[in-house]
Amino acid sequence: MYYVISDIHGDYESFDKMLLQINFSSDDYLYILGDIVDRGQDNLRLLQYVWSSENAILLKGNHEYFLERYLKGLISSGLWDACGGNWTRKEVDMLSNEGKKKLLKYVETLPIYENVTINGEDFFLTHSGYHADYSIINADTRRVDIQESVNLSLKKDYRGYLFSNDIHHIPASLQFDKKIIVGHYPTIFIPRHEKAEIYFGRNYIDIDTGNERREEGGRLSCLRLDDGKEFYI
Repeated sequence: MYYVISDIHGDYESFDKMLLQINFSSDDYLYILGDIVDRGQDNLRLLQYVWSSENAILLKGNHEYFLERYLKGLISSGLWDACGGNWTRKEVDMLSNEGKKKLLKYVETLPIYENVTINGEDFFLTHSGYHADYSIINADTRRVDIQESVNLSLKKDYRGYLFSNDIHHIPASLQFDKKIIVGHYPTIFIPRHEKAEIYFGRNYIDIDTGNERREEGGRLSCLRLDDGKEFYI
C-alpha cells in the first residue's frame, strides 16, 4: 500500500499512533510531504526514523529548508526560533560537529517532489505544490506540466516555491497534467472547507490538516492512495 502524510511538525507520538492505525509494514510505502520538523519536541527522533527506513520517503518542506539554512550558518537562531524552530534548534545544537555534518548532508539532498502511479492514476507529491510565476503549459493538452513547472520554479525561485500557497488560488480554468498532493497549508484555513479533514480539490489534494494547530481543532492525517481511505489521529 502507498500512504502520504505531511506536516508532522515534531510530533512523534501522533506519528507513531498513525503507523499503528494504518498497520504500516515493510510491504508498504510512506511519503512524508515535508515539514517533519519544528514546532514539536521530537524532531530528530522523527528524522532518525525516516533516515533509517527503507520505505519511508521524506520530501523537503520549508521547515527542512530552515534546518538546512541553519546548519549552513545562513540564518540565525533567533530567526529560526521565530519561525517555530526553537525545539529543533535546541536538539541540533546538542549534536557533535560530525553529527551536524551528517544531518546537513541528509537534509540538503532531500527530494522536492516524487511521481507515483497507483492503479493507473498519476500523482505528483510535493510540499507546497505550485509557483504561479512559472507555469509551463503543454501545447497539445493545454494543461500545466507540473513537473517541468516545478523544475523551473526551483531554478528561478527555490525558496519561493517551498513557501508558495499559489495552488490554493488558481483560476478554475487552469488544469494540471497530474493530480497534485500537497501539505504546507492547513485545511482549516481553506475557504468553504475550514475543517481538519483532507481537502479534495479539482486539481489537488491537501493533506495538511493542522497537526501543529490542535488548539484550533487540527489533527494529523494520512491518505492511502490505493483506495483513497483517510486516517486521522
